[in-house]
Amino acid sequence: MSRELVFVAGGSSDIGGALIRRLLSAGDAQIVAHHNAGADRIEKNERVQTLEADLASTDAAVALADRLLSDIGVPDHVVYLAGLKLRYERFTKFSFEHFDRDFDIQVRAAVALMRRLLPHMAKKPRAKVVFVLSSVTRGAPPKFISMYTIVKHAQLGLMRALASEYAATGITINAVSPAMVETRFLDEIPAVAKEMSVAVAPRGRIATPDDVVGAILFLLSRDSDFVTGIELPVTGGSVP
Repeated sequence: MSRELVFVAGGSSDIGGALIRRLLSAGDAQIVAHHNAGADRIEKNERVQTLEADLASTDAAVALADRLLSDIGVPDHVVYLAGLKLRYERFTKFSFEHFDRDFDIQVRAAVALMRRLLPHMAKKPRAKVVFVLSSVTRGAPPKFISMYTIVKHAQLGLMRALASEYAATGITINAVSPAMVETRFLDEIPAVAKEMSVAVAPRGRIATPDDVVGAILFLLSRDSDFVTGIELPVTGGSVP
């Protein structure tokens, strides 16, 4: 990815960190890593710039896009990773406060960013957008994660709508949908939930951030230039 500009929304996440490290080792791409009070978790490198914003605010998302465009430039590629940690609880304990904040971050902020960025990216001969979704959008989701499941289905709808609308341009818009990944994202769920996932996993383990990053890099590469609107499962065979 020589001399390309990659914008990573949620760059301070574990998957974001793994992606940035792989991008740095794979070429000379310039990286803009978004974070919300997590700058210390982002790789320190002259090719990495950081931008802070709380994407629970749509206004902040718009301001983030405007700062990116005016201060740095039009990204060649966007990877959208931002979201809250997973909540594991019964539907009867559904928290509208948590749901609204996560929906704002994963859907409304994504809409706001894409509205600003895509018209500029569409002028490029080649550009990529990759959303990181979840295997909950494929078949029957696990129990006790209703809020997360709803949000991810909404994000899937956004990806498909954008892929359709921009199909005639040089932009491809896709998603990866990993099964459970060993990250800080799981800090708030019971250990037994992870143990159960490992017990039924065909490969005997849950995914690592690097497993997910490999799929993201494929969708950012020239090898996927004729691929758009897909949801690529990264599940080790646990979900088709």
